[in-house]
Amino acid sequence: MRLSLPLAAALLVGCNAQTADTPSAHAAGKKKKAAAADAGPDLGATVATWDGGAVVYGDLYGDVKGQLIRAEVEYLTAKYQTESQALESKVMEALLEAETKKQGLENVEALLKKEIEDNVGEPTEEEMQAFYQVMQRQLRGAPYDAVKPQVAAEVTRRKQTEVFGAYIEGLKATYNVKVELPFPELPRIPVSVDDDPSIGPEDAPITIVQFAEYQCPYCGKAGEAVDQVMEKYGDKVRMVYRDFPLSFHPRAIPAAVAANCAGDQGKYWEMHKLLMSDQRALEDADLTAHATTLQLDLAKWNTCREDPAQAAEVQKDFEDGQAAGVSGTPAFFINGVMLSGAQPYSEFERIIERELEAG
Repeated sequence: MRLSLPLAAALLVGCNAQTADTPSAHAAGKKKKAAAADAGPDLGATVATWDGGAVVYGDLYGDVKGQLIRAEVEYLTAKYQTESQALESKVMEALLEAETKKQGLENVEALLKKEIEDNVGEPTEEEMQAFYQVMQRQLRGAPYDAVKPQVAAEVTRRKQTEVFGAYIEGLKATYNVKVELPFPELPRIPVSVDDDPSIGPEDAPITIVQFAEYQCPYCGKAGEAVDQVMEKYGDKVRMVYRDFPLSFHPRAIPAAVAANCAGDQGKYWEMHKLLMSDQRALEDADLTAHATTLQLDLAKWNTCREDPAQAAEVQKDFEDGQAAGVSGTPAFFINGVMLSGAQPYSEFERIIERELEAG
C-alpha cells in the first residue's frame, strides 16, 4: 500500500477571478476606501427613506453591532485559518522535496515509503479489536470478520498519519522553519463580568467571559479546553461563567438557578461540575440529589430556587450575551476577543499568548 501525501487540510486550489487594478488609475480611490473603512461606519448615512421619514445607519447599528462584530471575527479567523493551511501545505511540500533531494531518492513517494510506510508495521489483532469496539456503531453492528480488512486498513492509515505528523515536525526542526504569517487584529467586544461566578484573580491579565448552559453538550465538551487553560495559565487567567439558556433546552434555566443557589452557600463550582458531568440528569430530582451530595442546606436552597430574582438574573446574562452577539453556546470572550463554539485548546492558547505578549 502506498501512502498518499497527507496535507494539513483538504485544499482545493482553483482559478480566482481578481480585478486587475492599475496603480495610476485607482491608487487614490483605494486610499479613500481604506481610510473610510478605518474610520468605521458612517452612523449618519441614510439607508432608507419614505414619505415623511428616514432611517440612518446609526438607528440600526446599535441593534446589530454585536452580530456584525461576530461576523467580522468569524471571517477574519476563517481567512487566517485558510491562509495557515495553505502555508502549511507549501512549507510541507518544500521540506519533503528538499529531504528527497538530500537523501538522493527518486521522488517524494519513495521518501514517504522509506520514512513512513516502512516504519509502520501491520496492525496487531489487539489494535484492530480495540478499534472495532470503538467503531461498532458506525459499522452498524457488522461482525468483526466481515469488516476486518476495512478495520485493518483504517488502523494502518491512522498510524501512518500519526507517524507522518511527527516526521513533518522533525523536518521543521531540522530545517529551522519559522512561520511569520501575521494573525489578524480581531475586533473586541466589551462584555461585563457582572457579578457572576469566576475563578482566578480579578486583576489577572486575561479575563475570559464564557456564555454557556447546562443542557448543551458542546458546553460540556468545551470544559476540557477550559480546564487545560486554567491548568496552564493559573493566576494569569480569570474565568467568568455567565448563563445563556437556549429556548429549546427547557432544563437550562432550572439548572442555572440550581447552580447559582448553590453558590449562595459557597458551592457554585462544585454544583457546576456535577451538572456538566451529566447533562442528561437535570430534572428536579437530579438537582436535589446533587444538592444532597454537596450537603447543602436544602431548605435554604429550595427557597432560593423559588425566588423570581434568580430566574431574572439568568435572563439578564442571556440578554447581555445577545447584546454582545452571542447566538449559540458556548461562546467565549478573551479580553473581549470572541471565540465561538467548543473550540480546541489550541485556539484559546493562540489568543491568550498574543494577549500576554501585548501586555
